[in-house]
Amino acid sequence: MSGSGIRKADATAFAALVVVAAATSLALAIWTDVPSAARWAITVGAGIVAAAVTYALVSRRRR
Repeated sequence: MSGSGIRKADATAFAALVVVAAATSLALAIWTDVPSAARWAITVGAGIVAAAVTYALVSRRRR
């Protein structure tokens, strides 16, 4: 894989991480009564999963 393909996958995965983390945190804060520590754990988990899936899809597409 070329260097630009790896950078594109990294950038896309980071964008997915930020967007999903922000949306998840906001949604949990507004619509649920989840404690703060649990909200952070859920947000981090969702962000990591989104970044991993996005990275895998973008990397696979570049092959």
